[in-house]
Parts: sequence; C-alpha cells; structure tokens
Amino acid sequence: MRLSILGAGSWGTALAVHAARAGLEPVLWGRDAATLEAIARDRRHPRRLPGISLPEQVHLTGDLAKALAQADTLVLAVPCASMRALLDDARTSPPRHRFLSTAKGLDPETGQRMSELIAESSPGAAVAALSGPTFAEGVARGDPSAAVVAADHGAFALEVQYRFSTAAFRLYTSEDLVGVELCGALKNVVAIAAGIVSGLGFGHNTLAALVTRGLAEIERLVRGGGGRAQTVHGLAGVGDLLLTCTGQQSRNRRVGEEIGRGRKLSEVLLEMPEVAEGARTCLAVPTLAARFGVEAPIAEAVVRVLYEDVPPREAIERLMTRALKAE
Repeated sequence: MRLSILGAGSWGTALAVHAARAGLEPVLWGRDAATLEAIARDRRHPRRLPGISLPEQVHLTGDLAKALAQADTLVLAVPCASMRALLDDARTSPPRHRFLSTAKGLDPETGQRMSELIAESSPGAAVAALSGPTFAEGVARGDPSAAVVAADHGAFALEVQYRFSTAAFRLYTSEDLVGVELCGALKNVVAIAAGIVSGLGFGHNTLAALVTRGLAEIERLVRGGGGRAQTVHGLAGVGDLLLTCTGQQSRNRRVGEEIGRGRKLSEVLLEMPEVAEGARTCLAVPTLAARFGVEAPIAEAVVRVLYEDVPPREAIERLMTRALKAE
C-alpha cells in the first residue's frame, strides 16, 4: 500500500505516525508550508500533538501533485468543509486511487456523507471510512485503541484492516458504510448538546439522559438512511459517542460548554485551534430527519441554540417537556 495522507492537522499527523509504526512509509501532505518546514526540521508538529515525534518513515510534501503521484491510496484527513475543494484538486481520470475518509461530518447544505462526495468526484473508485473512539493524541502516543473501517468494496476494507492494525491499534471491518459515516457525524452534534448541559451546570443525571436519548436519535437516523442498528451499538456509534461526549479533548463538547456558559458561537469558533465538525453538521440533520421520516429533537435544539439565538436553558427545558411516551 502506497499511502498519501492529505491533511497535516492533528488527525492526519497522528495517522502518519501510526502508519509508520505499522510498517508503511506514508507521505504527509499539507497546505501550510511553514508547518511542513517546522515538521521537517524538528520532526514534530509545531502546534499539534506536543511531545510526539514523527518517524523518519513519514515523508513530507506541500506539492499535492507529488502526493497523488506517489500513492495508490489517499487518506483524506481534512475538515468536511474543505473536502469538496480538495477532491476537485485531486481529481484523476480515469480513477486510480482508493480513498479512505477519516472526516466525521456531513455537507451542511446537501446532507451528503463524505463517501458520497468522493463518489461524485471519482466515480468507480474504492471508498472506505475510518471511524471510532479515537482522539488523535492517543493514537499518536500509541495508546491501545480500536476503530472501524467500513467500505462497500470488502477487499479494500480488509486491506486497510491488515495494513493499519497493530498491537496497539485494532481495526474491525464493516460493510455498513452508511451507518459508520452517519454515526461519526451525528455523535458530534450530540456532543455539542452534552457540552451545553455541562456548561449550564447540570450534573451527571442530565448528561447521562442526554447521551442515552442522543444514541436513540442517532439510531433512528442511521436506520432511516439505510444503515444498521448493529453499527450504532458498536465502536463507530456508542463507542465514539461516549468518547466525544465525555472526553476533555473533545472539540465539539468544548463548543457546547462555552455556549452553555453564555458565549456566542462565532466567538467560540474563532478560538478553536481546529474544526468542531458538529457546528456545521447540525445544520444538515433536520433536513435528513424530515427526509427519513424520523424525529431529531436534540439536533434541532442544537441548531436553535447555535443559529437561532434560543437560550441554552430554554432549549433544554423544551426537550424535557416534550410529550410523555414509552421509551
């Protein structure tokens, strides 16, 4: 497997470190020349993953054409908002690359998953998605971790599993590409809600109730989109949901906490070192829910708080006073 990782943020850098440990020689591509120069000089990212050294097997380039030419497999580690432009820049015809998406979000305007954007850009190419409860720092450090790789092309998922798995990083395969991608995107929205209730000062009772009902909301949306309930109860679903809703490194939870404390979304996002995908993905969820014929009250509450100036406490009260029904 000749691998180029497109995106030199925390996650792309962590995956490059891990891939080198797994015996690969990845090319790490980024747009910021100063960052790449610093990594090449110090073998460390100047702003992300403090204390993590990049192995010599990680090759660096700011030339996208070079990164494309040296790879048969492209790992897409850029924010969802940058995905379409990157795919346009990386388009090859006829398609000869396989694509492994690591982005956890939806296009806010169309509701498309990242694999759908890839399929539009490179029809016929093999596409997989990597997801699960994995903070970048833990993977880069070599903490025991587990994740899921899903693909419609089973052979590609198996190859990724074989080449990426190590004693410290266990990969499971799945054929449920829809479910894995939706879980990865939707858990970020629930994590913002979890942060909001924590920022408001509510305790573990409220958080546990919110996360549990959030899991049910994710399952409705996944099944509505043609995914499997089994996926929701695995690493890509409940595993990632627990990590993102409770972990102190969670960017989406942090956004919610600051909103719960009374700050404006624009202020919070300006201070974020990297993208909190749930802040954009939430905009697509009500449309998806209507398309699938299911309810998504938590996502709708997040949209109202973030974009419609509904006070966070009022949004929580609306959720708690919905009509009583069986679980």
